[in-house]
Amino acid sequence: MRLHSITLTNFRQFHDVQTFDLSSDSVRPVSLLFGANGAGKTTFLNAFTWALYGTMSDDVEHQDRMVTDSVWRALAIGDLVEVAVELRFDHNGQNYRVLRRASLRKESDQQSTPSPEVQLWTTKADGSSEMVGAPQEAIYTILPRGVSRFFFFNGERIENLVKKGAYAEVQQDIKVLLDLEQVERALVHLPKVDRRLTQDLKKHGGDKASEIQTTIDELRERETSAKEELKVLEGDLATLAEERESVLELLRQHRDAAPIQAERDAVTKELEEARATQKAAMAERANLVATRGFLGFTEALGEKTQAMADSLYQKGALPAPLKREFVDQLLEDGTCICGTQLVEHTEPWEDVKAWRERAGLQAVETAWQQLSGQIDPLSSARTDLRETFGQIMKRIGHERDRVAGLEERKSELDGKLRDSRLEDVQALDTKRMELDNRLGTKQQRIGSVKSDLERITKDITQKISERSRAEVTDVLAAKARARSDLVQAVQRALQEILAIRAEGMRNRLDKKLKEVFQSITHQNHVPTLNKNFELTLHKDVNGVELPVPKSTGENQILSLSFVAAVSQLAREIRKERRAEGKAPQDAGAYPIVMDAAFGSLDQDYQQAVSRALAKMAPQLVVLVSKSQGLGKVVSELMPYVSHLGVLETHTTKPDSVADDIELEGMSYPYLRPDETDHSELKVIK
Repeated sequence: MRLHSITLTNFRQFHDVQTFDLSSDSVRPVSLLFGANGAGKTTFLNAFTWALYGTMSDDVEHQDRMVTDSVWRALAIGDLVEVAVELRFDHNGQNYRVLRRASLRKESDQQSTPSPEVQLWTTKADGSSEMVGAPQEAIYTILPRGVSRFFFFNGERIENLVKKGAYAEVQQDIKVLLDLEQVERALVHLPKVDRRLTQDLKKHGGDKASEIQTTIDELRERETSAKEELKVLEGDLATLAEERESVLELLRQHRDAAPIQAERDAVTKELEEARATQKAAMAERANLVATRGFLGFTEALGEKTQAMADSLYQKGALPAPLKREFVDQLLEDGTCICGTQLVEHTEPWEDVKAWRERAGLQAVETAWQQLSGQIDPLSSARTDLRETFGQIMKRIGHERDRVAGLEERKSELDGKLRDSRLEDVQALDTKRMELDNRLGTKQQRIGSVKSDLERITKDITQKISERSRAEVTDVLAAKARARSDLVQAVQRALQEILAIRAEGMRNRLDKKLKEVFQSITHQNHVPTLNKNFELTLHKDVNGVELPVPKSTGENQILSLSFVAAVSQLAREIRKERRAEGKAPQDAGAYPIVMDAAFGSLDQDYQQAVSRALAKMAPQLVVLVSKSQGLGKVVSELMPYVSHLGVLETHTTKPDSVADDIELEGMSYPYLRPDETDHSELKVIK
């Protein structure tokens, strides 16, 4: 999907008809627009999602006031006015024009809620247009609504991607974007097919088969209910965790509680590190016992084996005076080493054969030589084991004491906040404790539901096995059972395929995320996209991976890195599909339109993020203010800019002063006093 242009008609701050060209190429993929606070950057961003989906983000206030205020005030009662957004783009080799518009009749000074309609056209080879039926469904196939969050976003709120409450949705949206939804869709439909098949089995399969199938159906219902409950519980858990973090943030900002909370944060962090170190030491101890623990029981065995060997040496049995293989060869050749003929059952032959019984096997002696070479090192190995084990136990004891001390200190700090004379501090800490208890309850319930799901899965497998053995005489029922078994086999296969593909995609995305993040950050932090598609940061401290508390800036960098990684991987996947002949040339290319992506970052990070996005996005539309964009951002982006513009702000504020913006050595209007409040899209290049 590549954007060509956007046209706004009386859309909020943008009065009359205003168009901005967005066409770009791989050399200059960036469109850069500057605007003051309130100029309409967020409105401009939301114009894209309103045109495509009829929705705007939650941070847009007064969403019913779609028509420019000055235009609405100038409108006579009873007159009509149109509000519209037209977006031109191409996708998969096809040009599109989408128009969402609404006509509003003025009946009072208050605007009524608009009821927009959407139309979609495609352009034919001869230049003529053809209207597309079911336009909204067609748009969803081009760019699903959920996936759009990765490509149209407010940078100041992009860190919501790394909040726990967003993980479930992000995981599903990523699967759609990375071509995994077809398998999931099949897995949704297969149980419906199975239910239709098993109805015949219940009707005609006989009492036993019908009873088993009824039990299977009941287990399936319990399984579905448990999965739905688990999904709700995990969402609740994420919400509670976010709420708890919000309470802690209020304590950090409280004038009187802040020092105590800061110390509690530090103690909590150190406590987590101590617990992680203790856990790592205990795991090291377990591995040592599992791999080398047997050495502790070899002292008596080694002494006994050595005593046996010494006895054999004293008897002359070791080393063997003769090798049995050598005697066998003499008997086979029929000649002794002294030249005497060895005829079977003669006295010389019997004498040599007797020596055979006293000879040793080569394999036995070789084995003994190998074993004897290991007896002596056993003693030093046991000593090393004892010393290593002692060191680990010392570390475990140290960390146990450290954990106990930190827990005691944290308890003291908890008490200070809990018993504070300040009612608001007490209330906040009481809320934190309540949330901790609720989190613990949710976690226990999640564990219980997961255990139930495991038991239900085993019971279903067992009952299906019983069903396959049950006697069924009716032909229709037998066919239904065979087909149900086939559906089950297909479902298991698809589940394995989905798991393999999802894990493969997650690993690729995780690797891409790490590459992008490392190209931006100067911290020795490592991001991870875990199996639940949760974005985390950690650092290595003496071989132990410890979580890194993420600041707003780090959350923003992590989220931007994730967006860039998703965009890049989507293009790679579609490129692979093109190589297979299954996708057009531009498949997998999606634009990134972002507002205020650099606000909470320092200049070094602004420069690094600008560079990364300019190189990784196939098309980038950046909306910034002067404070965000001038300096390192504009210098980094300018070589990639194909279109440069200003959202010129016109304001009726009495004491407002005209302001300009200087770009590429030229000065342009940025803020102008006026008789009406509105914004104008001014093209610089």
